[in-house]
Amino acid sequence: MATVKEQTKSATAAAQENNAQLILISIGSAFYAIDIMKIVEIIKYMPVTPVPRAPEFLEGVIDLRGDIIPVIDMRKRFEIPAGTPHEKTRIVIIRVVDKIAGLIVDGVREVLRVPAAKVLPPPKIVQGIESEYLSGVVSDRGRIILVLNLDRILTSTERVQFKNLVFKNQKPETGGKE
Repeated sequence: MATVKEQTKSATAAAQENNAQLILISIGSAFYAIDIMKIVEIIKYMPVTPVPRAPEFLEGVIDLRGDIIPVIDMRKRFEIPAGTPHEKTRIVIIRVVDKIAGLIVDGVREVLRVPAAKVLPPPKIVQGIESEYLSGVVSDRGRIILVLNLDRILTSTERVQFKNLVFKNQKPETGGKE
């Protein structure tokens, strides 16, 4: 027979399996969410070094503790007018296409835990963003939050270009130090 502690642990695990954990970010005036499991870390904004003749989607690179990380500006990705980085601007370090990348966002707000059933399929077009960028939509406390599909943030051509990016100290297949 299971102890109370084991039953509680089992019930907690079951509840977590039925919940989505999302990081709420802002880009422009809209809220978006990223699956917490795709995030490596979140850092304060640091200047991005442009890379000559880089693919258009690439804002540049940053040096993160010796690793050169490609960075994508989400305002540009979503065709939102550029903003000036401010104290709440962050770079969300994610794993995409089996590599590490940074996403410049206007802010990181909170961690959302919502029942998986509340994450609805995305509509065809939401605020001008094609639904291929989205994995779902959540309504939370009167807010509509678009859940980003990080595997689809880049087009198929851009994914190939991104996969072929190799910077000093990065292995192409892992994005980590050699």
